[in-house]
Amino acid sequence: MNIFLTQLLKRRLQRSVAPRMVRSISVMLLISAIGGFPLSTSARSTVMSGEENAGAANLPPLLDAQRTLPSVKLTSQIMFLVLAAELALQRGQPAPAYQTYLELTRTTRDPRMAQRAAEIALGAQSPADALAAARLWRQYEPNSSRAAQFEAALLVLSGKLNEAQPILAAELAKIPVEDKGEAILALQLLIARGPAQASGLNLLQTLLKNELTRPEAHLALARQQLLLNDSAKAWASLRQALALKPDYEAAALLLAQLGPTQRQQAIELMRDFAQKNPKSRNAHIALAQLYLADQQFDAARREFQLMRAQNAADPAPIMALALIYIQQKRYDDAQHYLQQYVHVLQKRKTQPELDVGQAYFYLAQIATEKKNDALAMQWLSKINPASAQYMPAWFARVQLLAKAGKVNEARKLLADLPSQEPRLQILAARTDGALLAEAQRYVEAEATLARVYKAYPNEPDVLYDYAMLAEKNRHYTLMENLLRRLMMLQPDNPNAYNALGYSLADRSQRLNEADKLIEKASSLAPDDAFIMDSLGWVKYRLGNPQQAIQLLRRAYQLQPNAEIGAHLGEVLWAQGLQTEAKQIWKAAAKLEADNDILQQTLKRFSIEPSKDRKESKQIGDSK
Repeated sequence: MNIFLTQLLKRRLQRSVAPRMVRSISVMLLISAIGGFPLSTSARSTVMSGEENAGAANLPPLLDAQRTLPSVKLTSQIMFLVLAAELALQRGQPAPAYQTYLELTRTTRDPRMAQRAAEIALGAQSPADALAAARLWRQYEPNSSRAAQFEAALLVLSGKLNEAQPILAAELAKIPVEDKGEAILALQLLIARGPAQASGLNLLQTLLKNELTRPEAHLALARQQLLLNDSAKAWASLRQALALKPDYEAAALLLAQLGPTQRQQAIELMRDFAQKNPKSRNAHIALAQLYLADQQFDAARREFQLMRAQNAADPAPIMALALIYIQQKRYDDAQHYLQQYVHVLQKRKTQPELDVGQAYFYLAQIATEKKNDALAMQWLSKINPASAQYMPAWFARVQLLAKAGKVNEARKLLADLPSQEPRLQILAARTDGALLAEAQRYVEAEATLARVYKAYPNEPDVLYDYAMLAEKNRHYTLMENLLRRLMMLQPDNPNAYNALGYSLADRSQRLNEADKLIEKASSLAPDDAFIMDSLGWVKYRLGNPQQAIQLLRRAYQLQPNAEIGAHLGEVLWAQGLQTEAKQIWKAAAKLEADNDILQQTLKRFSIEPSKDRKESKQIGDSK
């Protein structure tokens, strides 16, 4: 299964039901100061649907109906201090401004001064000072819900849940019945922002003990339980929410995200929910996601086709169907839906975030799979600079030119790259080096990487590529220095240890050191076939042929590869297993007839490499 494609499809679909980006703590607290329980999305809760989140964000603020304020005469002294404080703020000096408003609070007993002090401390990212001001605000305006909620939010975020509990309970009791469900969900979001999730769950359970007839209460509990990774209790809470409200989409969607242990039950539940709520777009998407996670591609396809029938102008199921057909290698069907996607997006001007370039990119990939590189170039050329696929398309065009043998044209396209972003410039230089190496222009390739290394001496990929090209040109000291620098920058990079160890082993140099280097690489990536190949090769050079054969067989089984096959065949031959060695070499030639190491090996053992190459190409042509 193409895991990358499946994950890409899953991410694309989740945009329709995923939570909005979390706001900063300071913004969240400002919302609480304005009124109502804080309604920004929880930083750690990734389980709230977009629709539910939007509903919570629209909760009417709980404003103070009658604000009783002291009668304070606006003296010239007060005016001067207020102006001085605001001027200090403009100069980036929040501390004196905060102290001024705090002193004004004590002298005037005006809660508005305390509120301003709290806001200043909040903006300065000083929660302790904000809490001190909030307490003064509430002291001088005890009936203010805004002051109470502000203080409660700060107490929760400070982990002082016992102090927050009576305030939150009192404020929850004031919420009108028609708004209480959304307020409960907002309350959970606030608690989720606190530092102690287990204590947060206890607080939430206490606050909601008299609200358990509301489905929102069980959804809130489920969300908090998931923050503690208690999916079993979350499952039970969500089932209770759905028992109270069978068409509760937010609960159904969250239940669908609970993971593989409940996947089959979730599929059954979501299938039933979608059947009973056929117009719920999010339910169909969630069900399709479950099918995809369970590798039931045909079932997922049927779900998207149902969505397509319900709304032909909805682009999401069209792209989803295209990706599923690509996964199933049904390229004609995939092309049909991608072209429909382009047509729908060209007619819709209201969703600029939808990128038609994505469809063109997939159409180019399909053309490449169908051996029509000219058509692939046409599709790639349609992608405009505003598309997120513009730069990937640029590099794809480079690859197609190189594939056609037009190396100089490909290099010119790289040189014309319309971006000075360092990441892309590095990628362009590395690609240029790879093109030259593929054309066996190794000296030029090394010089190209030397230039980019000079500009980016700490870029790991540049170090590795430069080292490999230095080795190709037999600049072994330079290669070793580069790889050791890479080890210093990335001590856990297995490729650095493997590359140096293999180079030493292949040249029969410092074999014990080579063995230690490759063993280190193997400990970092024990299932990497190429590292396993290196380990087998160094064991062979150290005089352990049986261990070498065992490792090389395993490597070749994990990753059938011409170079690994060349090594395995050579060790088998040395052990007198010439017939099996020839079979391995023949199979390796079918994988990559022109592999240098394979051809050198065959030549040493007089196995007529040209004959094997010819046979391999004929097989390739027949495909």
